[in-house]
Amino acid sequence: MFKKLVFATAIIGVTTLQNCKSGGDDPTPLPITAPEVNLPSAIKNVDGVLAAIITLTKESGTELKIGSAYAAFYKGKNPSMKLDAGTVKINTKAATKSDDNIYFYTTSATEPNGLVYQSQVFWQATGSTANDVPSINNNDGGGLPNIPNIPEFMTMNVDQDKLITWTSSFGADSVVLILKGPSSTYKRVFGSSIVSHSIAKADIVKLGIGTGNLQVINYKLDIRAVGTKNYAFLKQCVGICSKVAITL
Repeated sequence: MFKKLVFATAIIGVTTLQNCKSGGDDPTPLPITAPEVNLPSAIKNVDGVLAAIITLTKESGTELKIGSAYAAFYKGKNPSMKLDAGTVKINTKAATKSDDNIYFYTTSATEPNGLVYQSQVFWQATGSTANDVPSINNNDGGGLPNIPNIPEFMTMNVDQDKLITWTSSFGADSVVLILKGPSSTYKRVFGSSIVSHSIAKADIVKLGIGTGNLQVINYKLDIRAVGTKNYAFLKQCVGICSKVAITL
């Protein structure tokens, strides 16, 4: 199972916006907020999470691949209590820190596709002595898992089972399928050797009639000790179909 934190697996860019007051006053900055991400429930009892993420969507037959990153450092292993960890970098690029101490990197005007991950994921953090966050310098020398390739459009009929297929999950520990409908969400977790799954019509009807969203997530998790702390280093690649029609 995956649990939702602040960052949807589909990380489409975030921009810091501003409100403009009338009368020519200086604009008032809005709080900096991170996108949302789904993290596997296997991540527990850790002092923080550092995630490298690639999402793949399709629009009019054209693939859009976005590279992003997320990091959070916990007080007392409590995910709801996030700490300042100084400067955090992913592949030598400085992450933005939100007002609630989430570090993230995503698309921008100069990087419309975000990070370009190749053969490594390199995390650095200066740490914070006051917050008991150690400095981090972690490069495992490996890239991300394969990116699931799923259709741009999909139709599901409540009277028929539906077979979902995706590409190889090479390099992943597990595969997670999340199908969201108007009324409910269907989730399943598989081993990395699985490349298809049939959803029974009894489960499709529970989703409700209307538009849905399908995500297939390949992820690799490595929990490592840094000093006296344990951090979850996550790599996940997400194939997204945002045009799922659930019909009678």
